[in-house]
Amino acid sequence: MEIAVRKTRYTARRTSPGLGTKIAVAIALFLSVRMIVAQAPPAGGAVREDTDAQGYKYQVPTDELRKKKTEEARYRNKARAVLNGQESIAEPAARQVFKGFFLYYLYPMMTTEEGLKTIGKERQDLLRDLANSKNPDAHKEVVDFTIPAMTKIVQDPAYRPQARYNAMLILSSLNDVEPNTVGSAQTLPEPAKGTQRIILQQFQEADRDEIKLAALLGLTRHLEWDNYKQPPSTPMPAGGRNAIVKELVKLAEAKEPPAGRGADVHLWMRRRAVEGLTAACLTKADADIAAVMERLVRDEADSTSLRLAVATAMGRMSLQAPAKVDAVATAKELGYLALKACDAELTRAETYRKAEMEHQARLTGTYQGEGEYGAGPGGGLGGIGRMPGGEGSGVRPTLRPAPGIPGGGEGFGGELGVTDPSLQDPRHFEVEYLRRRMRQTLYAVQLGLLGGEDKAPPKPTKGAPGGAATPPPSPTTAPSAGGEKKEPRGMVAIAKAGDKERVEEVYFAVRKLAETIESDGADIDFHQLIKDARRDLKPLELVVGKRLQPAGAASALDDEPTIGKAKAGGKAAPGKAGPPRPAVPGKAANSSPRPQPNVFGQPRIGK
Repeated sequence: MEIAVRKTRYTARRTSPGLGTKIAVAIALFLSVRMIVAQAPPAGGAVREDTDAQGYKYQVPTDELRKKKTEEARYRNKARAVLNGQESIAEPAARQVFKGFFLYYLYPMMTTEEGLKTIGKERQDLLRDLANSKNPDAHKEVVDFTIPAMTKIVQDPAYRPQARYNAMLILSSLNDVEPNTVGSAQTLPEPAKGTQRIILQQFQEADRDEIKLAALLGLTRHLEWDNYKQPPSTPMPAGGRNAIVKELVKLAEAKEPPAGRGADVHLWMRRRAVEGLTAACLTKADADIAAVMERLVRDEADSTSLRLAVATAMGRMSLQAPAKVDAVATAKELGYLALKACDAELTRAETYRKAEMEHQARLTGTYQGEGEYGAGPGGGLGGIGRMPGGEGSGVRPTLRPAPGIPGGGEGFGGELGVTDPSLQDPRHFEVEYLRRRMRQTLYAVQLGLLGGEDKAPPKPTKGAPGGAATPPPSPTTAPSAGGEKKEPRGMVAIAKAGDKERVEEVYFAVRKLAETIESDGADIDFHQLIKDARRDLKPLELVVGKRLQPAGAASALDDEPTIGKAKAGGKAAPGKAGPPRPAVPGKAANSSPRPQPNVFGQPRIGK
């Protein structure tokens, strides 16, 4: 009998080889749950706080996970498995383990000095895990306990500023519904409703600008995505939206910074406020916001960079009824803004170039006082017009052979006899910087005029009496991904039938300047670029009906080196430019460069 029983037990063990493994896994899981439950405070208990050597308050993370990285990685993976839907938190013990990882380790680590090393990555990983979550219950659980946890850190000034800023960014980035771009059931993000109150409160009352900035980004997110909410989602309450818009308008119109805030920081925050107001009107016009934008762009005493931000906003927001904007008057104001900003850039570049050349002359011992630039002996900035690297100049000579001369190899661009300006001008790199700054200005104005679309000016018809021009087809809006056409934007979209041509006239003058900057390219000579740009400022002046101030509108380049013959006495003729650029073989001497096809594109990157 005993032998039969033993045989039966042996047979049972042979037929169930995985039973022992399953029991071992269950015991290990039970022990791990017991361990972290024992380490974490009771559900609903407060996290223990302490003060570090610098006097900042911090939350004490779980020692077991803080000291053992393998344990920390294991519980992090378990939390991600729950969010991905691979594991469940239906059991109270499993839910406490899931919640404990965030509240008693991850979030406390973000408040410690040690955690500052990885605080940015931890925030990005948290938001990425929530965005990829496939378990709605777990996602909601994380959002619900994250809001009070981050609010506590943000509101307490005893915590490190970095930790408070990070907590405000997390609150500003939380979503009730994550975006889904896969499959047929695609969804857009819906910012967490439970964070609106704390975000607005911190924007109004925070004691530090970095907290206000993070809150400003959060308010912009809420306004932007509120445009696209569809049932069963509910839009932002009118009272809450109006309160946010009121605060953004107040910041955008505040010219003077508050106490303790630098002027440059304040200007940057005003531009972010303009972006927030733009986000509120992406799909539906707001008469009050449109009136604010019109006032800001017309205020010539305000910052140029702020007015350019407003110009960009006018090309992206809806300006249809009930908004009331004078299309023609605003278009001329935008054209004058481009005129004034580009003139300021040209003047700045010329002034800086002259100061640098004078500094170089002083270093090389060739400076002879104020006078004609490049005059040489007898006055002026003597010697500056010469090529650097000559005998006694004190400048290291170039090691590259000059193109276009015997022994110099092929000329610039593979053409003989054409000189690369970068070999003659040691500060040629400033050309590309100037082009990019001017293109950024013109792009903002182009957006405000035509809303991102392009339209070429009409071309004269050959043989037509009086040089009649054939108008090009009107700009068309590209269909969106869903097959719907975008709503027209900019001044041309709200101009009446008889005013569209006047708006387009301003646009064509701005476009011509953009074409010149694009077609000149990064290989253009500095002084030639200045000359070409100032040439195109004149027609823009006539179109907008305003003249530049005399100080910035002077077209004479008094710092341009004179390479040709000088007047008697050794001084160059004032206001006279040097010889024309060398002609490229096979091309007409007076042929203008071919413009780039896309005047909205970024400038070509130089060699």
